[in-house]
Amino acid sequence: MNRSFKVISADGHLEVPKEAWIKYMPEELRSRTPQLLRLRDGTEAWLVEGHPLIPIGPSLAGGVPQNGKPITYFDPEGRPAPGTGDAHQRLREQDEDGIDAEVLFPPILTGHAVQSIADKDVYRAIVRAYNTFLIRDYCPVAPDRLIACGVIPTTGIADALAELQFCKDGGLKAVALTEFPAGNKFPVPEDDPFWEKALAIGMPVTAHTYIGTRFPPFITQGNVGSLVMQQTKVAAAAGILTTRQVGFAPTYSVAQLIASGVFDRFPELQLYFAETNGTWLLGALWQMDDNYKTFEFRYPGPKLKKLPTEYFKQHVYCGFVRDPLLGRLSGMMPVENFMFGSDFPHGVTSYPATRRWLDETFEGSPPGLRERILVENPARFFHLDLEKAITPTPA
Repeated sequence: MNRSFKVISADGHLEVPKEAWIKYMPEELRSRTPQLLRLRDGTEAWLVEGHPLIPIGPSLAGGVPQNGKPITYFDPEGRPAPGTGDAHQRLREQDEDGIDAEVLFPPILTGHAVQSIADKDVYRAIVRAYNTFLIRDYCPVAPDRLIACGVIPTTGIADALAELQFCKDGGLKAVALTEFPAGNKFPVPEDDPFWEKALAIGMPVTAHTYIGTRFPPFITQGNVGSLVMQQTKVAAAAGILTTRQVGFAPTYSVAQLIASGVFDRFPELQLYFAETNGTWLLGALWQMDDNYKTFEFRYPGPKLKKLPTEYFKQHVYCGFVRDPLLGRLSGMMPVENFMFGSDFPHGVTSYPATRRWLDETFEGSPPGLRERILVENPARFFHLDLEKAITPTPA
């Protein structure tokens, strides 16, 4: 029986152990990769050069009974934990949760943590090995249902452009940013070739929650804040736009993109920020517009060509997990700019009760809204063919 898309989760995580991708690293560098440690309490943690110890429990807590027992990559019988297995296991987990496809963001390990490794040859090799694993081993099992985001390195614009092309040539459907393309926590003109190339080759660009830093520099007041303040005018302008909602990701990332003129230079550019939830947007967009109007007299950037809300509606998609008020706010804010994501297997996931959460979210919502958020938006953004039957789950 042919099966079509009914629910696309635009935010899952591929928390595979490093054994899945380490074979694609140069042999002489494999000993330099992060190490998985078994701790005295029976839990596991990643040891990464230059980074605090990373407990894996929160990353694998989804769908696991919270009974105080240690959460690890494998159960006592040696079976992979939920969300950590091969592509066939993941398809079965999608079926169990009542979804048809997932956009899969990188593990915390390969997305953020390895950026702390001082030897950038090792870091770049890890990124390439993970992306190669996606291209050769994982996504080909069901490329319409396993929509994994390639990792973009943070070691400069040349490396970012090379990996962007590598991911495109390998057939990946999206890439994920952790920093701005040139490797900074703030946007700079050197980023522009990346935005231009992504548009030219038709590669969707995503980020998990935010790009660079979550908070304006006057909130962080640390090394990150000092770094952002190197771009004084953009940071100050974005800070004004977000002065009353600094806790809501991705408002500061979007504000920086607006203030630096990225959306004006690239009017076709659209970005997707996963796992932001949504009801915060009702007040946040109004406040961004009002901040600009109220403080326009001392706004340090060029005069905006339109209000922040208009930029958001044209250029930004956001993802929500468990936010049952969202469907009831249609007409009050641009809920049509949202996609749903189960965040499996992380701790706040809706798995294995996603369908129940979705029924609650869209109860009483306008006709067509559920279809738009769960199918049409992700299909349009990630270039999925809604006319084709999806790949069946292997027996």
